Amino acid sequence: MKDAFKTKAKDAARDFNLETAMRLIKPTLLRQPIVARVFNTLPPRLRTSAAIRIATFSDQVYISVLLSNLDGFKDERLVSLLGKFTDDGWNASSDDWAGGDVPNRDYRFTRRFTWEHDTRAIAYKKLVKEGAPIPTTFEISMNISAWVKEDSATCRIVTKEREEVIKKVDRFIVCD
Repeated sequence: MKDAFKTKAKDAARDFNLETAMRLIKPTLLRQPIVARVFNTLPPRLRTSAAIRIATFSDQVYISVLLSNLDGFKDERLVSLLGKFTDDGWNASSDDWAGGDVPNRDYRFTRRFTWEHDTRAIAYKKLVKEGAPIPTTFEISMNISAWVKEDSATCRIVTKEREEVIKKVDRFIVCD
């Protein structure tokens, strides 16, 4: 029994050390030249307000910007920014948020890039020594939140009422 515990404890410690090494190489994502290039496509005024973070659960860099007080979704500031991400292999999606008083839309652009590792880093060497899988690509996710002026002449939130019938089936266990 003691041998089984020692084996399990040794495996758990090894896994923890590998997870720690992975956490240590993640900040190198921000040193990737492509991340700086993508960030620098933003106008200087937006760069100061942009948020950058690294996902703890995956190999992803998030860049978020907020454009507010737009005349509409065809505002020149928004259209020129979207134009920088609508080509070159970026995957695009958007969501409308009409729940509040001001129309807003989130645009998301994602793309995978090659992850160039610093092979001299201790964490990288540890992963190689243990034979751990080292990610070779990472994803950049650009999120642009566009908020239209409340008194915009071109955009407004329209309320439309509809009735929906929903049939729900509940399942539960009954024991005698």
